[in-house]
Amino acid sequence: MAKKNVRIALVGVGAAAQINHLPVLKKMEGVELVALCDRDPEKAARVAQKFGVPASYNRFEELLADDTIDAVDITTPNYLHAPMAEAALEAGKHVLCERPLARSLAEATSMAKAAKKADRLLMCALQHRFRPDAQLLRKFVDKGDLGQIFLAKGGWLRQKTEWDSDEWRAQKRESGGGVVLDLGFQMIDLALWVLGDPQVESVTASVHRTRKGDVEDSATAFLRLASGATLTLELTWGLLMEKDFAFLNLFGSGGAALLNPFRVHKGMHGSLVNVTPALETSRNQYRQSMEAQLGHFMEAVRGAKSPMGLASEILPVMELMDAIYKSAEQGKEVKVG
Repeated sequence: MAKKNVRIALVGVGAAAQINHLPVLKKMEGVELVALCDRDPEKAARVAQKFGVPASYNRFEELLADDTIDAVDITTPNYLHAPMAEAALEAGKHVLCERPLARSLAEATSMAKAAKKADRLLMCALQHRFRPDAQLLRKFVDKGDLGQIFLAKGGWLRQKTEWDSDEWRAQKRESGGGVVLDLGFQMIDLALWVLGDPQVESVTASVHRTRKGDVEDSATAFLRLASGATLTLELTWGLLMEKDFAFLNLFGSGGAALLNPFRVHKGMHGSLVNVTPALETSRNQYRQSMEAQLGHFMEAVRGAKSPMGLASEILPVMELMDAIYKSAEQGKEVKVG
């Protein structure tokens, strides 16, 4: 018997949707992109026409009333993630939500409860976990190739540009926060996932605001892990350099690994050996990881794969987001868990 297509609708047709989600969804086998929704009806109609999507709505309730829709992809501003995800779950739809999952742990917990109650999937888009280099790095750690990891350093320093000129990003009420929730959420999730989800005991953090708006545009954080290892984080939206740099570097008793560019060195028989595997680098890593993320969501909706990145799995990351803000505000270490 042929598998029936997954019928998906997308809400929020901004840049993330048009650059990352829609081109991938359009090309996927076994997936029908049936509707778009945006509060600007003209924009919704224009983007629907551009991508050949049959229906467009400007009211989310109307979209949810369509019983033939199996799943909803949410790419709206942060403050809409919780109400929209919960409404979609109640309407019996599976949900993929752009990151960060929510503005706070409280919101994310409420979303996870709604998913459990509706018996539907609520997954967060964590495409960095689907990067081929990140997946390899996790395997190295998992196999114990780096020995006991004592230090992990992660950072995402992005150029000062106008790309994030979306008004809502600078308004705390709408965004929930600045660079910590935007880039920090992804970096912490990636680091903890690669490290095999270790327990974090405490967070010490500092944030910096340089521009108008009421959110931070730079932050540093120091996380103590139960294993005795530490994870440090550096984030900014205001880098004055010719290009961005994002990194995740792991240092262990048996070796070290760098994610970007990918390198793995191990101590073997008294000498240092470069054991970096060859990666196929001709394709755009970001596009590749987006395809893998969306493909994984569809497989999970069909029940063919056990889902990675469920809301319940993201709650510890949201707890750390709250702890970073609390530590920065109080100027002291905050215990977690």
